[in-house]
Amino acid sequence: MTEITPSELRNHSSHILNRVEHGEHFTVVRGHTPTAQVIPAQKRAYQTRAEIAAAVATLPPVDAERLREDLDAVVDSDVVLDE
Repeated sequence: MTEITPSELRNHSSHILNRVEHGEHFTVVRGHTPTAQVIPAQKRAYQTRAEIAAAVATLPPVDAERLREDLDAVVDSDVVLDE
């Protein structure tokens, strides 16, 4: 992680943000004290409904009986939901 000063961040923000977009990380240091980090933002895995639908379409089918058995194995059978 590259250390930069607040004035470097202010004076070269466009250049620094371009580098961040390409995966670099920066620590903003005041004196000798780290005060902030400039890191890439988390990207969403899927951007559109169509992308989500395409990803879901590739999943295997759910075996309802197997799912019920798995749930019964880990869920307390004495739990009753109010109706």
